[in-house]
Amino acid sequence: MAKQIIEKDTSNSKIDINIEQITAHLHEYYESLSTSTDNIEILNDKILRLNSDILLLTNQQLTFADDIKEAKTENLLQKDYIKAMSINQNVLTQDFTDMKQQVEYENLGTKHRTLDGTMIWKIYNVREKMYDAQSERQTSIYSPSFYTSETGYKLCIRLYLNGDGTARGTHLSIFLVILRGEYDALLKWPFSYRVSFCLFDQRTLIESDEVRQAKHIIESFRPDTNSISFQRPCSAMNIASGIPKFFPLVDLDQPEEINRYIINDTMFIKILIDFIGISKSILPFVFSLNIALPIQIQQKLIDEEIKSREEQSIF
Repeated sequence: MAKQIIEKDTSNSKIDINIEQITAHLHEYYESLSTSTDNIEILNDKILRLNSDILLLTNQQLTFADDIKEAKTENLLQKDYIKAMSINQNVLTQDFTDMKQQVEYENLGTKHRTLDGTMIWKIYNVREKMYDAQSERQTSIYSPSFYTSETGYKLCIRLYLNGDGTARGTHLSIFLVILRGEYDALLKWPFSYRVSFCLFDQRTLIESDEVRQAKHIIESFRPDTNSISFQRPCSAMNIASGIPKFFPLVDLDQPEEINRYIINDTMFIKILIDFIGISKSILPFVFSLNIALPIQIQQKLIDEEIKSREEQSIF
């Protein structure tokens, strides 16, 4: 009996030891679990912060993308603006050059004023001016101004040495420009008189060859009275109008020794405003007259030639 009691006490002791061990293990597990829980909470906080940072970075990225897009748009606008400014500057430069040249020619025109509806334009440094036109440094040049009479129309010539519009690079383009004059209020508008241009064949004139016929280049046009170019000027000058394909550049670009129209780097162009209805067939005779003759003598010879041709046509 006593032995049974001792065994029972021993068994209880073992149970108590097992409970203590279990309790200790449970306590360790609890502490480990608590530590893990704390770590999980810490990790969860870090995840939340990371999510917040990611959201912030995402928003910043979207903002940066918008800023970059806006900057690109602004850059394109600036490029377009700079391009437009460059074009405007070129236009203004050309206009300034034209105005400066016109002022110079106005002064020249004052010194050498013609009052009979004709004008001979001597053009110096032709090759240099042609190069300027080809490089678009100065696409056109103006002649001195002239008058059709003491109280008549004020005019000048505008010449494109490398052509204008569809004639660019292929032909000389020559145009009439109506300038604002002192007596415009008393003149008949629109301007409607035929205009003739003559590019002189200098080779024949220099060689004094009476047999060889001069190959002057003569072209005429009659103004379009509906065009603004031939109305009474509202500004300093009207828009130029005339003959875009006046003379082929390939025929002008000849060596000095055989070139008929450019000699000593100089070219001569004459303009004639026809107020009396001269026949086109007589224009070669008109432009072949000795320019040294007084105007009244030239007119007399023209009248005699017209009368002679009329008489011949009768018979």
